[in-house]
Amino acid sequence: SAFGALVTYKTSPPTSMKLQLIFFILVNCAAFTILTDRESESYAYYFGILWGISLGWFYPTESLIFSMTMPKGQEAELAGFFLYCTQIVGWLPPLVFTIMNERDISLNLAGMHLNIYLGIAFIFYCLMDPWSKCLEISKSNKMLQDQTNDLPEVL
Repeated sequence: SAFGALVTYKTSPPTSMKLQLIFFILVNCAAFTILTDRESESYAYYFGILWGISLGWFYPTESLIFSMTMPKGQEAELAGFFLYCTQIVGWLPPLVFTIMNERDISLNLAGMHLNIYLGIAFIFYCLMDPWSKCLEISKSNKMLQDQTNDLPEVL
């Protein structure tokens, strides 16, 4: 989204992602607290807009962080690893939500449980090195340097 691009431009990609995760958590909390009955269903459209902004902010920022921290020479293997991880972990939130819904657990709780995953992501982004250090590390591929140091010298 244009809003996400502006925030990323004014701050840094990890800071933008942390702000996006906080925004997403707040929108989820508000939505699943307010959308409890048929009388409040007109608010769903407003929350749909906010969820759209949030998702439109999340995916480009995620791709930007991933592409900018990619070490040179490892693009193919890490792109495959990224795709693998998103496919392996991506099924868990919908499965838990569906199980909660099928067991007649309140949709408020089922929806708010999604914030657990966003909170975990936020913690990992907080543990990330400073952005300048991440960019510096990505420019030098330690794995390739270690492999070239192990090669025997040729006369």
